[in-house]
Amino acid sequence: MESARILVAMSNKSSNNKLKIVLNAVGYQIVDQADGANDALRKLNNLKPDLAVMEYDLSPQSIIEVAKIAVEDKLCDVILIASNEQKGSLEYLKSEYDIVVIAKPLHKETFLNTVDLVIKNRKKILALEKEIEELKEAIETRKEIEQAKGLLMKNLNLTEEEAFRMIQKQSMNRGIKMREIARAIILTYNL
Repeated sequence: MESARILVAMSNKSSNNKLKIVLNAVGYQIVDQADGANDALRKLNNLKPDLAVMEYDLSPQSIIEVAKIAVEDKLCDVILIASNEQKGSLEYLKSEYDIVVIAKPLHKETFLNTVDLVIKNRKKILALEKEIEELKEAIETRKEIEQAKGLLMKNLNLTEEEAFRMIQKQSMNRGIKMREIARAIILTYNL
């Protein structure tokens, strides 16, 4: 099982405690328990858990709104626990919001497998989002360096290699990233 921080929000204290024991037993950390939709939203914002396990019966309309906010604002993933009858009317939450809805009564192994799967998927998605941001940054850096090289080539009659070496040398001499040197060059020649 992946380690994760979980907020539990069930309709009664006994259910909260049972889930806490089951999740703690396999290594998950319960960051807190909530006893209402507003309490759950406040704790989600403050504690930033990896996952919220919430019961639909806690306050049906409000808890759906809290779940939507948690997912849309990327606070955490959500598993919503509902009765079999309720589950059917909540299936849209999976396709529209990526909120997992599971039916009571909970089967320990199935529930734990669902929690583990949700947490693993969240970690993969976060890693991919980070990689995308790094790639965007690299592309922007490349664009700025290319633009600076072009300005140096035009204004100082340098070859492409000489312009690149000039940027690289300034970067090394000053201990500044090449992107910052490129920005300075762009500003200088665009004034």
